[in-house]
Amino acid sequence: MNETILIVEDDPKLRSGLRDNLEFEGYRVLDAWNAEQGAGYWRGGSPKLVLLDLMLPGRSGFQLLRQMRAGGFETPVIILSARGEEWDKIKGFRLGCDDYVVKPFSLMELLERIKLLLRRNAPPAAPVDRIQAGGLILDLANQSLIKDGEALPLTGMEFNLAVYLFRNQGRVIPRAELLEKVWGASPELQTRTVDVHIAGLRRALEGSDCVIETVYKAGYRLRVDG
Repeated sequence: MNETILIVEDDPKLRSGLRDNLEFEGYRVLDAWNAEQGAGYWRGGSPKLVLLDLMLPGRSGFQLLRQMRAGGFETPVIILSARGEEWDKIKGFRLGCDDYVVKPFSLMELLERIKLLLRRNAPPAAPVDRIQAGGLILDLANQSLIKDGEALPLTGMEFNLAVYLFRNQGRVIPRAELLEKVWGASPELQTRTVDVHIAGLRRALEGSDCVIETVYKAGYRLRVDG
């Protein structure tokens, strides 16, 4: 995990308890007791999320949030406050907070809210354009199966079947599942289509370290030898 979370909270007991629990969950934690210190950590520590109290000494949490949003800092913010009036919540959201939790709060619920915000703001995963099994590579972008730098001849459906087997290598896949997931057909459909394409794919894999096993009365499995 190792995402950095900044706590801006002047209550030392609450701040320490939050730090201990967040570190136990695998987060890296920065903590500040006032707005000035919080702004410094926010700028320099690159936190992925901020837990912000409102009633801070000197400048309030509202003022800190306004300052950081005006400076272009879009870090997700969860306000933690004893002020549970509707207007305080509205003001927090208008200033740019992402969530508002009223004290006292459930620690487990707060942890789930943190996870949810981090997931929402995580950068999208880079698309996987290659899958490897042993010495073979499936090039998804070019729809080809590569062995020793050369593309092996496959039909379109054989390639789609190879993709599903490669993604599930080592697992026994029932014939009905292949029909449904690769062909989009009803798993109850009685057809030799799967068997015919398995045979064609086996011929293409000959001489490689990948073998398609038939598991009696269970299905097929892509095995990598060596």
